[in-house]
Amino acid sequence: MERRKKVIYLGAVVLGLLLIVPTTNVLGTKEESIKKTVSVVQINTTPTHEMLSVSETNKAVRFNDGQNIGTLGTDVQVTTTPETENNPAIGATPTGELLISYTHVVDVSTNDVLWDFSIDGGQTWDGGQYFLIEGAESHPAIDYWGTGKKAVGTMQGDYISNNGADQHTFTCTDITDTTTYAMETITWGASFPYSDRRIPDIGGYDGNGIAWWYGIIACVGTRGAPGSVDMPIFNYANYADETQGWSSYFGEYSGCENAAIEIDQSNGLFYAVFDIYRTTQWDLLLIRGDAHDDGTGHIRYIGESYIGDTENTKYPAVDVKDNKVIILAQTDEAGTQDIVCYYSSDAGVTWDKSFVSSGPNDELYPKIVSYGDTATCTFIMNDDLYYAITDDGGATWSTPEMVNDQTGSVDTEYRNTDITYDGTVVWTDIRDANANIYLDNVAGTPTFPILSLGSFAASGLGKVSIPVKNVGTADATNVSLTITVTGGILGRINKTKTETIPTLAIDQEVTVTTDGIIFGLGAIVLTATASCPEAAPPTVTKTATGKVIIVFIRGIA
Repeated sequence: MERRKKVIYLGAVVLGLLLIVPTTNVLGTKEESIKKTVSVVQINTTPTHEMLSVSETNKAVRFNDGQNIGTLGTDVQVTTTPETENNPAIGATPTGELLISYTHVVDVSTNDVLWDFSIDGGQTWDGGQYFLIEGAESHPAIDYWGTGKKAVGTMQGDYISNNGADQHTFTCTDITDTTTYAMETITWGASFPYSDRRIPDIGGYDGNGIAWWYGIIACVGTRGAPGSVDMPIFNYANYADETQGWSSYFGEYSGCENAAIEIDQSNGLFYAVFDIYRTTQWDLLLIRGDAHDDGTGHIRYIGESYIGDTENTKYPAVDVKDNKVIILAQTDEAGTQDIVCYYSSDAGVTWDKSFVSSGPNDELYPKIVSYGDTATCTFIMNDDLYYAITDDGGATWSTPEMVNDQTGSVDTEYRNTDITYDGTVVWTDIRDANANIYLDNVAGTPTFPILSLGSFAASGLGKVSIPVKNVGTADATNVSLTITVTGGILGRINKTKTETIPTLAIDQEVTVTTDGIIFGLGAIVLTATASCPEAAPPTVTKTATGKVIIVFIRGIA
């Protein structure tokens, strides 16, 4: 689908100011919304933490769906079975491979959630895998894990099993290798008075350097004591024990319904957004934090804030890159349902406001993918899927354009659409009187560098080296590579070398060697870290071990 010339005119509303906001409706005409203040109320509470062991790990089972129909540039029919398929989720690796997941309805009491991959941009698919989990699981979510071809996911568990409080976590180290697909389950409702977990979302992150640490799951759920109904819950792996997981809950915030979460790959800061009913209206509850260990074995919570005034604001979506955060939601501020945008360029400290679309029709269920200043939003209107693009961090948006080729074919339900970083969009389509998953691409794939570290090697007497290569689709600038060598008898070896490479072109490789002489005896640990702000991910690390005998380095592995 070709992106047409944009007609953009949207105002930004600065926090605490009263402004008239010009907005753009789906026909590209200008309107004035009612005067409104943007209300942000800062709050700060302390969550409660509980830990439980993983109860079950499942391996995937082959499904073998039929071949998809269509060609890229038009709507591609991904699923072709006679059963209902809906609630699609989509993820992508920096090298272009796609991972899709969706609900496959078996009968009135049983669903399977399928996971499938494509290596050609969604034109063909492998056939699908699912996990043997009893009941009616549904509503999967997918996110990139942070390096290589790794991905993570989650899904809504069966509403009866263990009081509807099962946590399911999908991981794979290579989305094109189904033998790496695994699903872990933690049965929170069997050990604690949890119940009724609502549709979860997941933010993938492996910046902790821990192989099993998948990121953070955010959802809404209930706990019988202290008696909090529909409160925010965060699930994440134990930093020290891969067999255990944490549940951190905020009992002060009852009345939530939907959740969205994303983690900034450049620094590990996370942004979780919940819609919450506060006395007379629905507002947004933003919880900010840090995915790194806070020193007590938990993720660190920075603070919470309410966003909203007298209007009802629901169905949040969020994305972030390099401290630039965009939150989208559905609002009735102007009388009909419109898509509102709250955007921040300082990691969520201050916020401005714009509208993606506003008009006489209802715009529903937004999704967002962000590349920094540029981001793409999707939403449903009149049973059609639309997208709009911002090039200035959310301040203004392009005139929305329709995605689906057949008018009125999109199944209008929450979490029935998704979008990933390269502009690939999926949705539930009912054009053939049967719900199937369809796919299209609405924007060109963004280009960025990808850093890859080679293997350590001895490089003359008392030196080690390692190559760094740019395997991405854009040149890298100001690449920093640091090598540390530590160990030896009594830990006397401690050498560091940092080199900045001004430009690392596409497919270019540069080898960096330590300075001076590494002198000593005994085992050594080698660590290399390469970083570049615009790379995906921004930082990569490699470790190895070896031995030093006076000035001779041996056995690097």
